[in-house]
Amino acid sequence: MRYLIGVALGLVLATGAWAQQSGSDPPRVAVEKVDLQAAARPVGGLMARRMRERGEEPKPTPGGGIEGHLAKPGGDGPFPAVVVLPDCIGLTPFIRETLTARLASWGYVTLVVDSWTTRQAQAGCFLNGQEPPGVDRVADAYGGLFSLAGLPFVQRDRVALLGFATGGVFVLTLAEPQTQSSVVNSENLSFKGGVVYYAPCAELIQKPAFPLLILVGRDDQRTGAHCEEGARPTSTEGNPVEVHVYPGVKHGFADPHWGPTGEILGFPAAYDPKAAEDALARAHEFLDRTLGRKSP
Repeated sequence: MRYLIGVALGLVLATGAWAQQSGSDPPRVAVEKVDLQAAARPVGGLMARRMRERGEEPKPTPGGGIEGHLAKPGGDGPFPAVVVLPDCIGLTPFIRETLTARLASWGYVTLVVDSWTTRQAQAGCFLNGQEPPGVDRVADAYGGLFSLAGLPFVQRDRVALLGFATGGVFVLTLAEPQTQSSVVNSENLSFKGGVVYYAPCAELIQKPAFPLLILVGRDDQRTGAHCEEGARPTSTEGNPVEVHVYPGVKHGFADPHWGPTGEILGFPAAYDPKAAEDALARAHEFLDRTLGRKSP
C-alpha cells in the first residue's frame, strides 16, 4: 500500500501543468513521464510447499520500478482509464505521445507502460515471442492498474487495456481468467475491457474475463488474419469478442512509424491512414460502451 500512495502522489504532482490551463481555451492534453511499480508475484506451487516444509513463510517476489507516460483529461474527474501495452519494438512517438493524448481527449486517463527503460533492457522483437531478460509484461500491466487505482481522479473500477501486436498478446493473456491470481492483488482489482491491435488470432481464448475488440489487417503476415472464427457476439454465455478485419491492410497499420513499406521480423508492415482512423473510431466506441463513461 505504501508504494501505491507514493506513486499516486508522484503522479498528482506531475500533473501540475494540466491544472494551469485556461478554462476559456480548448483543453490541451499534456503527456508526463511517471514512475510506478510492477506488481509483485506470489510464490506458489512446489516452491512454496518446500519453503513451508523448511519452516519458511513464502514471500512474494516484489515487482521492480518501471516508467510510464501518463495523460489526464481536463477537469477533476474521476475518469475511466486505459493502460496501453506497446509492441516489442518499444514506445514509438505515436504510442508515447499521439495515442496517449488522443485517448485522454476522449475522457480517459491514459497510462502507457514502459517495460524496458528502467530495467536497462533493449526493446526488441524475437521470432519466439520471448521478452528480454527481466521484463515481466503481466506484472507491469497490473502495476499500471494498481497505480491508476490509487489516483483520486481515476474510476478504479473502470480501467481497460489497449495493446499492439506483442502488447496485444499480453492483453489476451490478461483476459485469461486465471491470470488475475498470478500477481499479488490484495484489493482484487481487475480490467474491464481490452482492445487488441494485430495480435495472433490463434491466441483468442474461449471465455475471456472481459470484453475484447480485435482489430487486424487481412494481409497481416506476422500474425495471420483468420480472426472472424473467434468472433463471439454479445450473449449470456460470457464476454463478447468483437473482430474487425481490414481488407488489403498489413501489419502495423495504426502507427506512422512503419511508413508505407516497413518490415518486422521479415514480415511487411505498413501504415494505413484510413484503417488507422477507422480503428481509432471503433476503439473509442468500444471503450465508451464497455467502460460506461460514468459521470463524476
